[in-house]
Amino acid sequence: MYARLRSLNYPAKGYVFIVLAVCSVISTLWIINVRLPSGGHPYFFIWWNMMLAWIPMILTLLLDVILCSWRRGTRTLLLWVTGVAWLLFYPNTPYLITDLLHVFAQYPYLEEPHFWGNPYFWEHVLGMLLVAFLGLTMGFVSLESIRQLVQRARGGLVSWLFVVVVLLLSSLGIYIGRFFRGNTWDIVSAPSQLYAQVSSIWVDSLQRAHFVEFSGLIFVILLVSYMSAMSIIWMGNICRNDWRSR
Repeated sequence: MYARLRSLNYPAKGYVFIVLAVCSVISTLWIINVRLPSGGHPYFFIWWNMMLAWIPMILTLLLDVILCSWRRGTRTLLLWVTGVAWLLFYPNTPYLITDLLHVFAQYPYLEEPHFWGNPYFWEHVLGMLLVAFLGLTMGFVSLESIRQLVQRARGGLVSWLFVVVVLLLSSLGIYIGRFFRGNTWDIVSAPSQLYAQVSSIWVDSLQRAHFVEFSGLIFVILLVSYMSAMSIIWMGNICRNDWRSR
């Protein structure tokens, strides 16, 4: 099993997950301790959103373990079940970028001229921006790990098509989560309500346009973020290979 895990870039991948876990704790503690002038903590809900964001991360590790430890027949079934669960929960990770809106909903000085000169405003913005950046980073790490598994099984072209489909579906899921307040478990606990909400998008032309525009913007952000991170990895590989060839 250890040799198989090494072929999946362990223990280096495990170190990355540990670093992200530490960063998650730091960013969560920062933002939930930000106070309003009244003394309240407006962002305490972030701990819950961060926990949801870590579900696909944990499932990513579980997929690697299943691939390396279970027998072929059982392994295939477990990979499919876990993979579907990962796909359903994955939007919770990049969803963190939409929590930026809470700064503008909660911060009390937005009506003041030059409110951006107040250092407390930047404490709110930068804290939530850190959470959003971490959501994009964890989303990249999780998706890239799964893409590599798909590449091993189906080839490079299929793996890149897989990335595009996942990011597109995630963009739609983020819209449902942000504007309909839908959750992943609604697929099981309230499927009729979820179906009614999604169906309502196509009834109202204004809502349909909003859905397409917002989901399109999120898709572009996710895709550009993913490709930017991949370009850093590719450049690192080029530099390393060039160094070894000297």
